[in-house]
Amino acid sequence: MVEVHKVSGAAYDGNAYLIMDKRPTIVDVGMRAGPTIKNIERHIDPHEVEQIVLTHCHHDHSAAVPAIQKATGARVLIHKEEACLIGDELTTLAYLFGENAPEWKADGELEEGAVLDLGEWKLEVLHTPGHSLGIICLYERTQKVLFSGDTVFPDGNIGRTDLYGGDTAVLIKSVERLSKLDVKIMYPGHMEVTDNNVNGQIQMSLRFARSVF
Repeated sequence: MVEVHKVSGAAYDGNAYLIMDKRPTIVDVGMRAGPTIKNIERHIDPHEVEQIVLTHCHHDHSAAVPAIQKATGARVLIHKEEACLIGDELTTLAYLFGENAPEWKADGELEEGAVLDLGEWKLEVLHTPGHSLGIICLYERTQKVLFSGDTVFPDGNIGRTDLYGGDTAVLIKSVERLSKLDVKIMYPGHMEVTDNNVNGQIQMSLRFARSVF
């Protein structure tokens, strides 16, 4: 049985998740590596982590990449439309946190339709722009698990669209796509993990997105 642990630990960080499958994988890393690495160590030797998958390059999801990559030796994967934005204070929103965007390079670029084979789980890459240009969600079809990044959140919330790369009309189309999936558990980029009528929550997100357009 695959276990998923929320391993982010610093205030204002995006959620970071450790997926304990044959190929241990981290989804997003947050801003502060120290607390996240300590939380990873509670479950696994960091050197066993094989890959880091970023839902997008925003600072609160990716700033800790250099330190966590050093601690784990893992490959870092990100959508091809986000890879070119790394290291830029505007596109990563690092300026909002009063920080510089770290410089690093992705080891691989993801595209729509790619499948990440973790062992038991197969994560499908869904390009869901609207919050940013190359943001992705990851969907495990068999177990009906969705890592939703900052596209949708619990309780009918959505990612903001008023910053670089944001577009409400595009986000609506992305949420429409997610609303057609069968989801039992959602691991969002912020807020708490939920398994309470997730399909209904995504429908709420869609209604909300349409109401603000």
